[in-house]
Parts: sequence; structure tokens; C-alpha cells
Amino acid sequence: MAELRALTVKPPYSHMIAKCGKSVENRSWPTRYRGLLAIHAGVGWDSAAERDLTALAAWRDWSASLPHPNITGPLRKNAIHIDLGAVVAVAELSGCHYAIQGDGCSFADSLCSPWAQLHAWHWELSGVRPLAEPVPCKGKLGLWRLPEDVEKAVRTQLEGSDD
Repeated sequence: MAELRALTVKPPYSHMIAKCGKSVENRSWPTRYRGLLAIHAGVGWDSAAERDLTALAAWRDWSASLPHPNITGPLRKNAIHIDLGAVVAVAELSGCHYAIQGDGCSFADSLCSPWAQLHAWHWELSGVRPLAEPVPCKGKLGLWRLPEDVEKAVRTQLEGSDD
């Protein structure tokens, strides 16, 4: 059984990873861990997303793809469809690199991803699988392990999604 670690990400960025194609998580610290990563939506809200053009465009595009596209409303703290305090997806953490101007990540003022920020560690996420039913649990700082019952519930959903 593959190791599974967890990372708490403030909403709405946790939603952006789970449903909107956010492939880079910006962090102030690196990790050597590679493998399955549970994306845990924290209970706090990152209000910077309400001014983040990449997040706003992703929210608009995702909302438009819904069966009833006008029900989501603007990207705000009380937006529906954004889960808090739960594991919302599992991704593969496939790499980690630091971004400074002129390095391998940034060429001619263009970063490796629209989600990437300069002077941050880019945690590269691939193979993101949103959970059909978010699994409630308390988050933690850093890279952490899920409680046994939560991990079991997450893995059960992953096994069911591989059909």
C-alpha cells in the first residue's frame, strides 16, 4: 500500500487543486516527499484568492461547467461548493523546486504554471483525483499523516474511482 501524506491548503485554493486544475502549490518550505498527497481543505479562508486573476478565471470556468452554472456565485468566503475542514482530493506530489527569476522554472518572466509564484517552493501536483464525498477531519501544519479512520475512508473512495 502506497504511503499517503496530507497537506492542509486554505480554501479556496484547496478547491482549485481538487476541481480547477491547480497543479502547483506554493510553499515557503521544500519537501523531499514524493508520492500520494491528500489535499485537506482547512477551515480558514485565503482572501487573496478573491483578487487572484488565475483563481477567478478557474472559478468562472469551473462554474460554467456545472449542470446549473449560475448557482455558484462569486468567489467569496461563503461560496457554495467549497468544502472546509475535510480531505477533498488526492494528488501525486511529483516534484518540488524553488522559483527565482532566470532559473529553470521562470523563462522570460513566465513561470512553470499560471498558479506559480516567484520566490516560493513549487510543489508539483499531478494526477489529482477529487473525492466524491469530502472526508471531514482536522488539519495540521506541515506535511502530516491522516488519522487511521480518515485514511481508510479516503482510500476506499480512491479504490472505487479506479473502476
